[in-house]
Amino acid sequence: MKNIRNITLGWVIFLSGMALGKAQDAAYIENLHFEFSAVNGTTSKPESVLVPIEVTSLKWADGNKAAFRALKNDKSRLVITFSPAPDFTGITRATLTLNDAVGQTIGIIYCTGLSTEGLEGKNEPPLALIAEALGYQVDVGWTSLSNHCLPVALGEEIPSALFRKADPGGAIKMIPAARFSPDYELPFGYYFNSTEMPVKHQVGVLAKAGDFPEHQVLFPALSEGSKTFDPGNQQFGFFVAGPTHTAWSEDAWNMLQFPENAVHATRIYPLRNSMGYPILDAYLVCFEEAQNGDYNDYVFLVTNITPVTNDKFIPLFNGQNLSGWHTFLRGIGSDADPNNNFRVEEEMLHVIGKDLGYAITEKGYKNYHLKVDFKWGEKKWPPRADAKRDAGVCYNIPMHEPDSIWPQSIECQIQEGDVGDFWLLGFSTITVDGTQNVPANHTRMIKKKDAEKPYGEWNTVEIISYNGKCVHIVNGVVVNVGENASVQAGRILLQSEYAEIFYRNIKIREL
Repeated sequence: MKNIRNITLGWVIFLSGMALGKAQDAAYIENLHFEFSAVNGTTSKPESVLVPIEVTSLKWADGNKAAFRALKNDKSRLVITFSPAPDFTGITRATLTLNDAVGQTIGIIYCTGLSTEGLEGKNEPPLALIAEALGYQVDVGWTSLSNHCLPVALGEEIPSALFRKADPGGAIKMIPAARFSPDYELPFGYYFNSTEMPVKHQVGVLAKAGDFPEHQVLFPALSEGSKTFDPGNQQFGFFVAGPTHTAWSEDAWNMLQFPENAVHATRIYPLRNSMGYPILDAYLVCFEEAQNGDYNDYVFLVTNITPVTNDKFIPLFNGQNLSGWHTFLRGIGSDADPNNNFRVEEEMLHVIGKDLGYAITEKGYKNYHLKVDFKWGEKKWPPRADAKRDAGVCYNIPMHEPDSIWPQSIECQIQEGDVGDFWLLGFSTITVDGTQNVPANHTRMIKKKDAEKPYGEWNTVEIISYNGKCVHIVNGVVVNVGENASVQAGRILLQSEYAEIFYRNIKIREL
């Protein structure tokens, strides 16, 4: 049995896998829930529970009686297994009553079985089916096995990736509720953010398969550790450490450390019980190990947590004016804009683009995550009237660097068809896939993927700069990664380069 914690919402509401009511060794057992999983045609690992000595007979009252077996041994333990039929895949249920010598019912046990066609690959159950088997009403956002890993909230997913304890006096339970991944030991736990990288605190380790599968089951076993932790009053995130990489609940660390894997590595959902009532301070934390978007690799039930809702991003552009920025136009100079090239309209920076130049921050930044939305306008100007629309975000501009076209920096290219390319300006350098660009006034290193949207739609560009590593993300997809950048801190500018463009939601989070 999986003991979680009692939840009361006016009356007793039952968490899946929880015994509520009287103690198990009392004269009555009330509402025990067991969830099993097995490949069809096989038998699950057994579950057992201590029952009153008064129990003299067992009766399957309703449901799929043939799929479950129950036996009371001589130590007053009831052992239950699930054996789905060879041709059955999905969820099945049955109810077991415990009777005393005079036929009086003194206990009820509800059993749920999840049957799959095999182990791994396309045999795995979708996350939506797993949540249903666990006894929760959760809209995960899709019903098929695979989906996508873009950082777009799906279904009832919450945006928060960091949490605090809900009840300061209690511990947090992090219960492995499901695992459908390859077979290996898997450390998991929580982490604190620090001035450098996240600091891991391991809670437990998921076990490898033994006599029964542990990598394709509900409620997988631990090889070591526990299922509780206490982070004190600090904010924390969640992690799992697979054989090839660590997956973090915050996208920024995934983008920075392991951009070839799922950068949105967790989807986190608030829980409702089988009757649809919210379960307070309880969430499903669902991890994606690879990139097929099934998020059923490691699913944890976490209780006594509350999301940290404050957005760590702060606006660089206030939507009202260019406070905190100044402009530069070639042939005109700084903070002079006779043609009204830079216009603030409806909380957007509308760049007409006729003049060559930029708006640049007054402040410099080191180790940060920058987000910018952009959309192309209609107008193009000579000498690029017949060329691709062009602009860019230049960053890590040294504080002493004078205004010029263009200052020493790293550029995230914004050009039709080329969004995410590196341009290394003013003899700056970076290493991509082991190759460093030759220092020059400007050199280009082409992105690996294309993720920009068609003309007329808004695009989101993200830039992570951290101790010389630079990552370009376009609409949630990592398209370019460089290391050992020669410039690692400084100001940020938005280009005006002979094409009309709109910028909005310009914000930054310091890492």
